[in-house]
Amino acid sequence: MLFTFAGTSVLKGDVKVRFANSDARARQLAKLGDTAINIVELPSAMDKAGAVAYLLSLPAFADVRDALRAEVAPKVKAKPAGTVKLRVTRAKVKTAKVKTAKVKTAVKAPVEVTEAEVDALMQAAYGTK
Repeated sequence: MLFTFAGTSVLKGDVKVRFANSDARARQLAKLGDTAINIVELPSAMDKAGAVAYLLSLPAFADVRDALRAEVAPKVKAKPAGTVKLRVTRAKVKTAKVKTAKVKTAVKAPVEVTEAEVDALMQAAYGTK
């Protein structure tokens, strides 16, 4: 990606290298709480490495050279001592498909049951009314 503006700002005590395509970025950084904002227009559109090289050549950025160099330095992920990298594979779980059946009712007309029929059924099933 190419940028037309680059510079530095201080956020919570840390020097941050900033890249933008508009000078409005400086106003936005001020609203977000950055201080010591120093963003300049680049002579042409540049990538991050080119923009940092240009900023290093300017005397206005002499006090933040370390932060600028750190921005373009290759970033190495340090592994803590004694760590082991493990590869875990996922187990495949088969899920059962459940089929639902439609139930059709055989009786279309309402059924009327008399109290005598209920008593007879209760007597037959449970021995009581």
